[in-house]
Amino acid sequence: MGNFAKTTTKLKAMDQDEQSANGLQNLVTYYQKLFDRKENRDHYSPEDYQNAKRCFVKYLLKNRGLLEG
Repeated sequence: MGNFAKTTTKLKAMDQDEQSANGLQNLVTYYQKLFDRKENRDHYSPEDYQNAKRCFVKYLLKNRGLLEG
């Protein structure tokens, strides 16, 4: 029985890691969709568009706690 408890605890921890990684991935996708606007596509050159999107997402992830208040 002792092994079973250790195994289920490890599985629960792994599930939580997957859920948090999945949540972060969903948040990044959401922020990318926020950036995908006609005004941004028209403003940036094709070379600069992906870099600007990356910087936008990184900024929001870093400062998201500040934006909610």
